[in-house]
Amino acid sequence: MFSSFPFLISIRSFFFLISFFSFSFGGGCTTIGIPDSSQRNAMDFGQIAEMKVCTILETGVSEEDMNELFDHWNDELELYTLKAVPYVYGKMDRPGFMGQSILTYLYNLKLEPGCDRILYLKGRTWGDIVFEFFTLGIFAGIGIKLEIQGAVDSETHSRGYIKSKYISTLQLLFSSPKSTLVHEGYHLLGCGHQLFMEECYVTIRNLKNLAKDQNTEQGFFPTLTSRGQKFQTRRKVDSQM
Repeated sequence: MFSSFPFLISIRSFFFLISFFSFSFGGGCTTIGIPDSSQRNAMDFGQIAEMKVCTILETGVSEEDMNELFDHWNDELELYTLKAVPYVYGKMDRPGFMGQSILTYLYNLKLEPGCDRILYLKGRTWGDIVFEFFTLGIFAGIGIKLEIQGAVDSETHSRGYIKSKYISTLQLLFSSPKSTLVHEGYHLLGCGHQLFMEECYVTIRNLKNLAKDQNTEQGFFPTLTSRGQKFQTRRKVDSQM
C-alpha cells in the first residue's frame, strides 16, 4: 500500500497537467497561443474592416447577452483593425444536446447575403446542469474536464458555436463566455492552435488583404482555413459544407 500511494498521486498529477495544457492552448483560453505584442505591432493590418456575423440565439440567450459578448470580442479585434458586427439570424431551441448536433445544423445553413460567418450562442438547460455536475465530478476525480465550451468547423472556418451561459465557479476559473468567443473568434479568422501567435497574425493580415482582392465577392469578408485554403465567395463556402 505504501509504495502504490505516490504512484497514484503521480498519475493524478499527470492527468491534471494534461488537462491544464489543453485548456491553456485549447478552448478554455482567450487566445490560441502565446501572444507576442512586438510581433503583432510590427505588422500592418491595414484599414478597419468589418466581418458580418449572423448570430443565432438559443432560447434563454438575449440580444443584450449577444451585444456584451461582441463588445468584448471587438476589444480583441481592435488589435487588427477589425470589427465583428452581429446580426440576429434567428432565435430557437437547441437542435440537439451535444455540440456536434449544433454544428450539423449549422452545416445545412446557407451564408445569405449580409452573412460572412454564422455563430450559434448556446444557452443553458436542465440537461446541461446535470452534465456539468457529471463532468465536474470526473475532473475532481482524475483531473480531466470533458466539457467543450465551443467549436468552429474545420472545413471553412465559417460556422461555429460557443457556450454563452456559464454558472459554476470551476467553469469560470478555466474560461468564460467572453474568452471562449475570443478563442473561437480566432478560428473564425482562420487561425489554428499554435505555441506562439505569430503565424496567426500573418493569417489575419493575409485574410484582410484577401478581402480587397478583385476576385473576392463584393461585400463578403472571405475565409481562410489553417491549411491556407481560400474561400472568396459565399457560394464556394456553402459548397464545402
